[in-house]
Amino acid sequence: MATSSQSSVEPSSNEVKDYICNACEDQNTVGTSADFYCKQCERFYCGNCIHLHGKLFAKHNSIGRVDIDKWPVSKKVVDFLQTCDVHKEHKIDQFCNLHKHLCCPQCVSDQH
Repeated sequence: MATSSQSSVEPSSNEVKDYICNACEDQNTVGTSADFYCKQCERFYCGNCIHLHGKLFAKHNSIGRVDIDKWPVSKKVVDFLQTCDVHKEHKIDQFCNLHKHLCCPQCVSDQH
């Protein structure tokens, strides 16, 4: 799985960028949406960066957004889904059978 993939929410908009270009991110160009994924590199690329990648790694096959179902889930999305809604500093790691609810250690201590 691509470990450096990220998701971000722009503070002044409702847009959620589900995948960020790793090459732009490496150059401190924050927030460029990725349009391609290279399985061999396990990295995401925007439209500009994929051209250089294609020149450097001609035998790599990149996957566009048309086949996004073949992309790995971004780390930020996984982190978001595993974070407790009430206790943002805790990860959900337990299930309360009595309340039929996913919870973090603090929820267990407080309510379950």
